[in-house]
Amino acid sequence: MSKQKKIGFYREHSQSNKRLIKIFEKNQKARLENEWKDKNFIKNLVQSEKQARKEILKMLNKEEVRTSDDFYRAAWFFHHGNTFRSYALAVALSAASYHLGELWGKNFYAVALDRFLLSVGRPQYFGTQFEKKYGKWRLSPYNKKTTDKERKEYFVGPIRKAIKEIEKLNLKEKTNKT
Repeated sequence: MSKQKKIGFYREHSQSNKRLIKIFEKNQKARLENEWKDKNFIKNLVQSEKQARKEILKMLNKEEVRTSDDFYRAAWFFHHGNTFRSYALAVALSAASYHLGELWGKNFYAVALDRFLLSVGRPQYFGTQFEKKYGKWRLSPYNKKTTDKERKEYFVGPIRKAIKEIEKLNLKEKTNKT
């Protein structure tokens, strides 16, 4: 088994793609340290993530994405794309991450699958995605037959917890406007 060490929130195997780690850590730092109300920041972030996806596709074609955490990091960028193809690749990469040993790849699979399903006009399965509509946050359409037991298997909280989070977001928005 390969040696692991902590890198931020995620692990790094000794065989991990160093370039991918660098791209990922730079992205995470930018997301944590910047103001989300700044349109220039968002424009630059979208552009840098688009460039990262192009580079990661090259890495995938060269079979340079190998470890569970490599697949997790790669999935992160495709999850933040804006097409169903990008989301579909995030689903596949996160599934590979989990099956190679990254426990949180299972949760990321649920999140990526929900985003993919919404992008092709289907209700999400797990209920992980929110959207802002008419100035209010709401839970995006979801499959009401999915049980909280199924959600728990993928480290997704119960649907009532998601609804409470949305209520908090709307209350926060209301408070900020007054």
